[in-house]
Parts: sequence; C-alpha cells; structure tokens
Amino acid sequence: MLGYDDVAIFLRVAREGSFVAAARSLGLPTSSVSRRVAALEARLKTQLLRRTTRAVGLTDDGRAFADRCAVAMDEIEAATRGLDLCNARLSGRLTVTAPYHVCNEDFAPHLLDFAAAHPDLIVDLRLTNGAPDLIEEGIDVAFQLAPLPDGRHVARKLWAAPYGVFASQVFLNRHPEAVGLDHPRGLARLPAIATPPINGWRFVDAGGETFTFGPRALGARVDDLSLGALAVRRGLGVGYLPKGLAGRFPDLVELTFGGWRVADRELYALYPAGRQMPPKVRAVIDHALAARAAHQ
Repeated sequence: MLGYDDVAIFLRVAREGSFVAAARSLGLPTSSVSRRVAALEARLKTQLLRRTTRAVGLTDDGRAFADRCAVAMDEIEAATRGLDLCNARLSGRLTVTAPYHVCNEDFAPHLLDFAAAHPDLIVDLRLTNGAPDLIEEGIDVAFQLAPLPDGRHVARKLWAAPYGVFASQVFLNRHPEAVGLDHPRGLARLPAIATPPINGWRFVDAGGETFTFGPRALGARVDDLSLGALAVRRGLGVGYLPKGLAGRFPDLVELTFGGWRVADRELYALYPAGRQMPPKVRAVIDHALAARAAHQ
C-alpha cells in the first residue's frame, strides 16, 4: 500500500523541480526527501523522476502518475478542509437548493449533519427540480445535475450520478421490441415518461461518441423523479432514472442498447460569480465531499 506522505513528497518535488527546494518547503532534510521518493519508486517499480546534477524532471510515467495523484490529493485536501471547518464557528444563514431526489437519496443526511455541527448557522434547504437564479433568489449554493444553465454562476464538479433507462415487466410484455435494442434511437417507437427539466437522455458508446434522445411518444409527464419511477412501475412507459432510485424497485428492468450505455450525469455545486467564496459555502461543499468519500 502506498503511503499518503510519500506521494505528497513526490508531488512537492515534481512541483518544485528540486529536492532541495522541496525539502525546504516541507521542512525536511534533503536526504529524507530523496530517500522517500526513491522508496516510492521502488514500491511502484517505476522511475518517476529523471535526476541530473542541477535539477530533477518527470519521466513520462512520472508525469502521468503526478497528474492523477494531484487530482486525488486535491480531493483529500478538500475533505480535510471540510473536517477542519466543521470545528470552526460559522453563523448566519446558509441558503441551499438541491433537486428533490438527489438531495433525499444522496446527501440530505450529510447536510443535516453539517447543520448539527454548526448550531449558530441556520441552514435554509430548498428542494427544487428547477434551475434557480442564485443572485435573484438570494441562494448561497445550489447543488445541480448537468446540463447546467448558462448564468452568472461558478460551477464546481462534485461527482457522477449513474442513470439508466428502465421499464416494468408489464410494459415489456406489451412492448417486447424494447428488449435488446441495438441503438437508443429505437426508443422513439416506445411511450416514454418525461421528467422535466430533463429534456434529453444522453448515451455514449465505447469510442466516446454521444447520442441524445428526446422522448416524443409520451406515456406521462411529471416533474418529480420519484413520481416518474412510479409511472414507469405502472407500465405507462420507459423512464430515464437514477440507478440509485430505480434500484429500490426490483420489478424494474434496465434496458440495454448494444454498444451504447446511458451517460452519467455530473453533480455540481454552483455559487454566484464575481465574489469570493464565503467560508460557509466552502465549508458545506467540502463537508459534502468528505462525507461522500467516507461512505464510498
């Protein structure tokens, strides 16, 4: 198992381009830094750094390793900040919006834990499937699924929410042609459950090509995913649903589309642009990331 500290030391050397500079910034002896990086290379059985008498540079493997580790390290640091901020005293009002299903299923308990950790902070949680204007409505942070509306907001990607297309066995008995479609365009022949504001069902193939399907033959139209799942279970049509929601109902069948799969939808945290991120907004975002990482 790789040590967190050894990877952090390697990243600092890669950033500074020198063992001496890295050791100085870390407050460690240069010999210790060099030894820790060498030990990391030995465990990986890969040369990460190209050493010369004047400086060090990344090998191709080292650059690829550093790029991937840097992303992971950012998440760890964000999670650590989230835990640290839980011990800080935040006050005032924090207005948060989130989609009904995503909030209830994924992280509403984490937001309530955050509120409990900050008794001087009033958390005003508003569930909506729409795309509110943060500035006009006085919202501090909005958790929203892509695609995002154009607007005056800064977006930070959090994590992916897996989706699928589902049908009930009753529906499949009436529409056996829905089984084993070779392309998602075949859905155009089937009644579908529309769940606005989701207007396009995105698919991707193994080569990265995308296809967006817009349901036209409507079996029902509801603006809540939980009701959408109920409509699918009643056999009114096929539905584009989060896998976490559909998985609660063993009577639903996930459809397949040959070499195509339903693309994940990315969850973002949005906050108003043109201002520095307030500590309470940073704290709730970092807390959500830390809580999710702890429960994966």
